[in-house]
Amino acid sequence: MSNLPNPSVECVNLQKCLANYLLSLKEGERILSTRELADAYGASLGSISSALNDLEEMGAVVIHRRGRLGSFLGKKSLGILWKITGNGPMVIALTLPSFPKCEGLATAIYSLLDDAGIETYLIFIRGSYNRLKALRNGRCHATIMSALAAEELCDENEEIILRLPPQSFVTDHRVFYRRSQGQGSQPLRVGIDRDSFDIKYLTELEFAGNEVEYHQVTFTQSDLHLANSGVDAAISNLDHLERIKSTEFTSRPLSPKVQAMIGDRDTCAVLVIRAGTDAAKIVLQGVLDQNTILTIQQKVVDGLMVPRY
Repeated sequence: MSNLPNPSVECVNLQKCLANYLLSLKEGERILSTRELADAYGASLGSISSALNDLEEMGAVVIHRRGRLGSFLGKKSLGILWKITGNGPMVIALTLPSFPKCEGLATAIYSLLDDAGIETYLIFIRGSYNRLKALRNGRCHATIMSALAAEELCDENEEIILRLPPQSFVTDHRVFYRRSQGQGSQPLRVGIDRDSFDIKYLTELEFAGNEVEYHQVTFTQSDLHLANSGVDAAISNLDHLERIKSTEFTSRPLSPKVQAMIGDRDTCAVLVIRAGTDAAKIVLQGVLDQNTILTIQQKVVDGLMVPRY
């Protein structure tokens, strides 16, 4: 990609239009005729032919010309076409890489995009509210969150384009207690992280109707809050709190009622983009293969691959 020619300003604009168009086509699909493209973009036949030839020379596409049958897209390089469209580096927002499963997800996304020749930046933002805000403000092209958060927070301006299976985001969510507190005492001091939609939503569901006092905590440090007697109970997940081996703590699964309401949505990772960003959607769906993502993630979790992000 560093050897791409430096065309004239006029050609750059036309190439950008054609790159966006060719991104939208599937390999093997018929390309509009030179005259149709010239009419669509208000360019001369010669300019269209020259721009298509340049795209081929760059390695962006392979075009099969079949005379009267027309021209067909043989192959396309998502990385080169993405660069020509002028969208800049692909920026994706993820949760903080504070446990191996998240590091594995970040590694998989970065590796697949980088291997496809797409310059990629990962930004790490705590809390799905904040990641969605970054997406809406144009600070990133896509963001990762749980299916639960995406389905509850996103509106018609966002679109889920990839959904990974259960336990791809976190292993589970559980209620952790201090043993010395005694689960029957009232009121129960419950830690709640209002920056995390999942934790806030699950905590409010789990303790609805109980006499509790909510205390703001950072859910990734729930063990510290519990150990310091700041709270009696808090919802977190085993990925963050697997280091808890102390006999001072105990835990239980979420109640059957809550589990029935949320299913496995809180553990599934999804990729969300702004609706209408077709180039990003095509590139991300074309590059991010689900099985490969899960394989890389598991290798990182198992310590067989060094995190890369």
